[in-house]
Amino acid sequence: SERAAHRLSFGAGISSNTGARVETNFQTADLFGLAWELNTGLRIEQKKQTAYADIFFPPDASNRRTSAGIMAQATDIQDLRTERIAIGVQQAWRRDRLETRLSLTWQDEHLKPQGAEDSYNRALVPNVSWTWRHVDNLLDPRDGIVLQGQVGGAAKAVLSDQNFIRLLGRAQYFIPIGRLDTLMLSGDVGYTLAESRDGIPQEYLFRTGGTGSIRGYNYLSLGVSDGSATVGGRYMATATAEYTHWFDDQWGVAAFVDAGNAVDSLSDVSIAVGYGLGARWRTVAGPVAVDLAYGQQSESVHLHFSLAIPF
Repeated sequence: SERAAHRLSFGAGISSNTGARVETNFQTADLFGLAWELNTGLRIEQKKQTAYADIFFPPDASNRRTSAGIMAQATDIQDLRTERIAIGVQQAWRRDRLETRLSLTWQDEHLKPQGAEDSYNRALVPNVSWTWRHVDNLLDPRDGIVLQGQVGGAAKAVLSDQNFIRLLGRAQYFIPIGRLDTLMLSGDVGYTLAESRDGIPQEYLFRTGGTGSIRGYNYLSLGVSDGSATVGGRYMATATAEYTHWFDDQWGVAAFVDAGNAVDSLSDVSIAVGYGLGARWRTVAGPVAVDLAYGQQSESVHLHFSLAIPF
């Protein structure tokens, strides 16, 4: 059936990264009678609170779709409190297997690390990202590869507190084993080219750890120490090897190893390793993953759950 012109929804859930949450969302498909789609809402999580409003304009003749939005967000993660406002525009399109996104975002961030001085960081960042997918199933791949690259930057001369260039590369490789099993190899590499991390918003630096990253560690607990807080650094690298054995078409078990870290200087590199076992359950939205992981550096066990689909 055709979707209603206006929709108000409410939800509740829980994340192993950001805790319990409640949220509400309103969508309308014909704002001002111009076929603009409005998507706005409020999401309250234990560690993150977000209010947002996005307008999606109709695709042009080349099937490029432009959107504009505003967001206000507060977080309290690893003794680091942040308050930020972001305003941006984006254009996205797809050609065969390649998806491209161009964006321009300005954000103002107030950083409050426990045990260290507060700071204010502002940046106007143009960014381009490319995602190339060549897999047998977009939601539950057994064979193929997904690649992503991002390039963005800012200049003091244009509404920014620091000059920097941010580079990010990601890859996932799926190898079918036997009739049902899969070996997944993945890696992320990031580098923010700048004189220092001072004046750069956290979104353009790197922290890691937690679900979807290095399991066996708290969410975003791997990074640079500032007081008692963990903040972002200019270098990041992670790698994962995961083998999934499927008992049938619905249930499976996975064994995995994650490794990596985020630092502000290559002389500070130390590899954090996590490994463990997990259950997999296939759904129409992709496999649901529940993992129990041990972190060698943290010397602790963590439970992680997620929707295990490619980026």
